[in-house]
Amino acid sequence: MYCFEQKPQKKHTQIKYLLIRQIETDEKPKHNQLSNLKIFIMKHFFSLMTLFLAGGALLMTSCSSDDDDDNGGSTTSKAPFASVTAKDGASTMTATVDDTQKTIKFGEFQNMTNLTSVEVTFKMNKGHILKTPANLTSNVNLMSPVYVTVLLNGKTEETYTMTAEVPELPDPVLGAKVNGVAATVADDKSITIKWEEGMEINHMVFDLELAEGATVVSPEDCTFDLEFGDGTLVVNYYDEEIVYTVRATDYKDPLLDMGWADVTANFGTLPDYIKVYKTEKAGGIANAAAYVVMLGSQAEMGCVGDGVTNKKTLDDLENIGDYKVYLVGVDSSITQIMVSGGKIVQADTRISGTLGQNEDGSYQISYAHVIEGKIYTFPYRASGAFETPTAAKGEVWEPKTAVEGLHMILYDGNVLTSAQVTTNEGLALFYTNNDLYARAAIGVTKYGKLFVYCGDESGDYIGTTVPQVAQIMKDFGCVNAIQFEAYDSPDLHINKQKTVTNLLAAAGTPKKMQCAIAFK
Repeated sequence: MYCFEQKPQKKHTQIKYLLIRQIETDEKPKHNQLSNLKIFIMKHFFSLMTLFLAGGALLMTSCSSDDDDDNGGSTTSKAPFASVTAKDGASTMTATVDDTQKTIKFGEFQNMTNLTSVEVTFKMNKGHILKTPANLTSNVNLMSPVYVTVLLNGKTEETYTMTAEVPELPDPVLGAKVNGVAATVADDKSITIKWEEGMEINHMVFDLELAEGATVVSPEDCTFDLEFGDGTLVVNYYDEEIVYTVRATDYKDPLLDMGWADVTANFGTLPDYIKVYKTEKAGGIANAAAYVVMLGSQAEMGCVGDGVTNKKTLDDLENIGDYKVYLVGVDSSITQIMVSGGKIVQADTRISGTLGQNEDGSYQISYAHVIEGKIYTFPYRASGAFETPTAAKGEVWEPKTAVEGLHMILYDGNVLTSAQVTTNEGLALFYTNNDLYARAAIGVTKYGKLFVYCGDESGDYIGTTVPQVAQIMKDFGCVNAIQFEAYDSPDLHINKQKTVTNLLAAAGTPKKMQCAIAFK
C-alpha cells in the first residue's frame, strides 16, 4: 500500500479546525459554522463512502492473497495441484502431475525401501480443494497405487492415481533351519530341508530368519507334515502375501526297514496321504501276514452302519459312502459307540477304547462311555480294581465321528497287559500271549498319523497275539491303539478291493458288523 501526501483544501482545513476546537474547548460552533459543516458533509458523503469501501477491499484482497500463497497458488488455475512432494529420508521428491491422464507419479526413492508410510504434501491452486487424503500433509502407502480425490473449484470431483517406482525388495525369508540343520531357500520361492534321523517328518518345525517387516501368515507355528507331499508357507511382506513351497528330501520310510512293502500302486488312485503296505512277517514274526494303511492327519473319518439292530457285512458297508478305506468294527461282543455327524447313533454297553475325530480334524483315542446321552472320556489307570465309570469321574467329549473298539491295547506308548485292560475296562477278551489270531486294529501317532492294521489267518498264516499287535503299532510310532475284530472275521477293503482272506467270507458265511470304520 502506498501513501500520497496532499495539500489539504481550505474547506477541509476549516472543518478539521471546527471539530478539534469543539472537542478541546467544548465551544459550541456558531450557527453559520455549523451550517457550513452540515453542507460539506452532505456534499461529500458519497465520496467518503467510496473511499472507505475501496480501502476495505484493498485490505481484504491483501489478506486473501496471503492465504493463497500458503496453499500453493495466488491465481486461479485449471490445474488443481501447485505441487506434490514426498519425503525421501532427509530429501524431498517432487511428483510429475499429468492433469490429462489424472496421474501423480513419483520416481524411484533413493533413501527409502519401505514405502508403506511416506509423508506426502499437496499444495493446491486457488479454488481447488483436496478431499482425500483428508490432510494436505498425509502419510500414505506408496507400495501400491493411491487414489487422490480433489474438488475442482470446490464443485466437480476428480480422482488422480498416485504411484511411485517401488524399489526391489529382498526375499522375505532370508534363511530356515530344522533342528539346527540349514534348509535351502531358493529364488523360485522354495524351502528345501534334507531329512536326517531324529527329524519328525510329520512335525517339521522350521526356524525362519525373516527380513524386516515380514511376518508369517500360515502356518503360524511354522510346522509342516512333509511325509505325504509339499507344504505351503505364506509370508506377508509389506502388505503382499508371498507363497513358498516347503519340501523334504532324502526321507527314509521306516516301514520299509521293518519288512513292509509299499503296495499303494496296487489299489488304484488314492489321495497322497493314504499309503498301503503288505508283509508276511508282521513284527518280524514268520507267517504273520498283514496289511496296514497309513493315513495322514488330513484323512477324514466316517462311521458307516446302523449298529446292532441292522448289522451288515463289510461288502455291504463299503457300498455306503465314498470312502477309500473300510475296516470292520465289531460284531456283537459289545455294543459299540457310534457317532456320525456329531450325533450319537448308538450308545455302548461298557467302557472301552474309542477312536474319534474332533471338529478340528484331529484324531483321538480315549477310554469312552455314554452316560445319559453324552460321551465321557476317562483317564488311564495303571493298576487296581475296575471302577464303574460315572459322569463325575470323566470329561465330556463331543467328536464329530467316533467308533468304539474291543479293547485299548496301547496307551501312551505302553503295551497294555491283560490286568491293565481289566482295570480300565472290566474284562480282557482273548488277551493272552499265546492266542494267535488274525486281528484288526487302529493306532494314532503323537502327531495325528493313523495306522489301520488287518492280519490274515488263511492257509499257513498264523496270525498274532494282542500284545504283538500292540508292539507292531508302537513300532509304527503310535502312542495309543485299539483292537477291533479278531479270529476269522477281520477284513479290510481299499478302493473296493479286498486285502486279507477272511475265513468266514471264504466259507461263504461272512460275519455281519455293527459298522465299519472308514476313511477318505
